[in-house]
Amino acid sequence: MKVISIGAYKGSTNSYKAQFELLIGLRKQGVDITVMANFSDEILKCFKDANVPVIHDFPETKVDLEYVKRVKKVISENNFDIIHLFNGKVTRNVILATKELNVKVIAYMGSVSLHWHDPSAYFTYLSSRNDKIICNSNYVYNHVRKQLFGKRKQKAVRIFKGYDSGWFKNVIPFNYSSLGIDKNAIVVCMAANYLKVKGVEFFIESSYHIKSAKEIHYVMLGKDCDNPKILKLVNNSPIKNNIHLLGHRTDVISLIKGADIYAQTSLKEGFGRAISEAMCVGKPIIMTNAGGCTELIDKNSGIVVPVKDSRAIGEAISKLAANETLRKQMGIAAKERIETVYNIKKTIEETKELYNTLMLN
Repeated sequence: MKVISIGAYKGSTNSYKAQFELLIGLRKQGVDITVMANFSDEILKCFKDANVPVIHDFPETKVDLEYVKRVKKVISENNFDIIHLFNGKVTRNVILATKELNVKVIAYMGSVSLHWHDPSAYFTYLSSRNDKIICNSNYVYNHVRKQLFGKRKQKAVRIFKGYDSGWFKNVIPFNYSSLGIDKNAIVVCMAANYLKVKGVEFFIESSYHIKSAKEIHYVMLGKDCDNPKILKLVNNSPIKNNIHLLGHRTDVISLIKGADIYAQTSLKEGFGRAISEAMCVGKPIIMTNAGGCTELIDKNSGIVVPVKDSRAIGEAISKLAANETLRKQMGIAAKERIETVYNIKKTIEETKELYNTLMLN
């Protein structure tokens, strides 16, 4: 069995950690796998250190006919049996390249942005050329099945996006005293770029409803989180001097690890990379009922509140801020769920099993 995984890895290590660790893990399990993509230097080193063969190539446009030719040539000359796709632009082009090739195609879906009434979807994830669509949560799985009709529903497969707490074992917790925050204060952290779907406004507005004897600080990480709309909400907050908009950071895991609580106030979430990372470093989670992310935690590891409910978010933060024992217990339980339910080892095993099943068909 020869597999080629085609995707995009031109970014930070943390952004793609679960994805490339899956591919490296499959290689260690004896899968003859090659990775074709664009790469950052960091991620390229990870693949090379694990002796994973790589091919440097990525489409320049949504439909790059020269790239299509190159992909077709690579697949044909190397006799690959399975293609595992991880990127929308790549998927569109590879679908074109494999029309006449005897190869199995697997596409990865991590969101609920796929819709049967969108004509463009039939050139990517809803193409009949896909043999399987891996969905990273039950929420995404159920959504994708609704977009498929008849026997095609069987193409959807649920394989959780696994993590490993050991990845972040050596990350040093951020020292928040460098921001002038007292060591006894409670730090609540949220990481999200400013997009409507991330509900950043509701995180900031929850500070209006804090009731705690403890000093509480909000730390917001992500691109454009200091835009005028957010700044206005901050200025109206009764704890405006305790809200820190740090913008885009490369030390996100360190900042989360140094905090006391992790919050995610999204309106919709396929699964939740930052939530998984926070669980890996043993943080109690407060999240909105935004979809697949709620599968990550249970009542022992976090608190789920209604979407767009700033008051409920503030009350949940106040509850955890007032109870150190509960915070620690939930953090321990969150880490245990990563190690037992959403571990990368399970993802590797189930992906390999899917490969074997496809080879038999």
